[in-house]
Amino acid sequence: MDLENVYVKMPRSLRHLAINVEGWRINRSRYNRGFWNTLLEVERRIRYSEADLKAYRDRRLNAFVKHSAETVPYYRRKFNELGIAPDSIRTVEDLACLPIVSKSEVKQHIQSMRSEAVSDRDCIMAHTSGTTGAGLRFATTIEANHELWAVWWRSRRWHGLQPRTWCGYFGGRPVVPSSLKLPPFWLYNYPGRQILFSTYHLNIDTVKSYVEELGQSQPPWLHGYPSALALLGHLMLETGVVLDYQVSWITVSSETLLPQQIEVIKKAFGISPIQDYGLTEAVACASECEMGNLHVDEDFAAVEFIPDQVSGAYRIVGTNFSNFATPFLRYDTGDLVFLSDTDCACGRPGGLISHIDGRQEDYIILSNGMWVGRMDHIFKDMTGVREAQIYQKVPGEIVLRISRSGSYSPFDEKKLNGEIKKRFGKELKASVKYVEKLPRSKNGKLRFVVSDIHEGNLLERINLKS
Repeated sequence: MDLENVYVKMPRSLRHLAINVEGWRINRSRYNRGFWNTLLEVERRIRYSEADLKAYRDRRLNAFVKHSAETVPYYRRKFNELGIAPDSIRTVEDLACLPIVSKSEVKQHIQSMRSEAVSDRDCIMAHTSGTTGAGLRFATTIEANHELWAVWWRSRRWHGLQPRTWCGYFGGRPVVPSSLKLPPFWLYNYPGRQILFSTYHLNIDTVKSYVEELGQSQPPWLHGYPSALALLGHLMLETGVVLDYQVSWITVSSETLLPQQIEVIKKAFGISPIQDYGLTEAVACASECEMGNLHVDEDFAAVEFIPDQVSGAYRIVGTNFSNFATPFLRYDTGDLVFLSDTDCACGRPGGLISHIDGRQEDYIILSNGMWVGRMDHIFKDMTGVREAQIYQKVPGEIVLRISRSGSYSPFDEKKLNGEIKKRFGKELKASVKYVEKLPRSKNGKLRFVVSDIHEGNLLERINLKS
């Protein structure tokens, strides 16, 4: 049964009841005594020295690898085929003797990746959203879920944000039916202290109603997809609608946070968004400190940075050691980052990520066959562009899908073409297609780069590199 389809057909009163029942269920399971005990534990670990942190990580890694090789059919077979003794893997560097696995391979073998030593009654089901169509469902332990959320809340608490803070949520949930023409385009989840806003109804005609609702409810915290919050900010700036209170925190997740989105959010709300890097698969996590730096949470997972020959960045390949139900060893996240070799003034341990270069994005292929993995710079300072997406069907050619604001002019199109010519010369031609609204995935996410070329598609590139 398609529960989402049933939900959107309900009367508003029943939708509101369903949202609150689900909110009560999530709040009861996510923020119980086990979570708070785990949060205290992960916060103690941040006081470890660099040496103590790595020793702790390697102890967990060694025990987790042995568990995987002994109780998981997929890994038991792999270790036997490769002739590797599980106890020989004691550090992150030792993981190099194991093959990297892609999400598509995990999906293919997910049944044999389930540990025989963990009972179903000790598990809950987790799922990834699958922006590129590669959604994944797997079992995770209750303890692992507590640790995942505890690590996320550890970093939020660095900024003064606490659980149970009221939040205006701008994600991809089908909050109200798509056919709805008039507000309200939101529902209240009282147990979870959330106002769930529909991102599908946000446009220049409705933005005033969104801002008025925020002004009446005044949630101190806004959270959501970067594309959704940047669109809200852009529409506010374009229409001159302003909030009559000061938002204290804005956090973003699930998409790459682009530089132009940061600037729009800062201009509209007066504060910078806070980003954390994390995955439901729990194979890697990085947390932004008060200084604005992303620290790799090395107490949470074993993270490898594999040089990517195409972009010059590093692929994130991670090994979780919290989920004993469905272990992932050397899991290719499909994400690219650039690293920093500087020290952070906050003094917290863990390597630093200077910026995330691309997440769940396809590549652009030039006419000479080269791949390009970062294109957001061409839209820098383009205040007349509400939203943009790059589409490619033929090597050396792209279509810029653009949603225009009222201040957009022919000069903006000329400037865009000039930026592309300046960077790529004759290797890339661009045409512009203007749209009212850019297409979202089923989960409401906006992909910045979309390729219909076999070699440029994200999933194909991951398989080629594995």
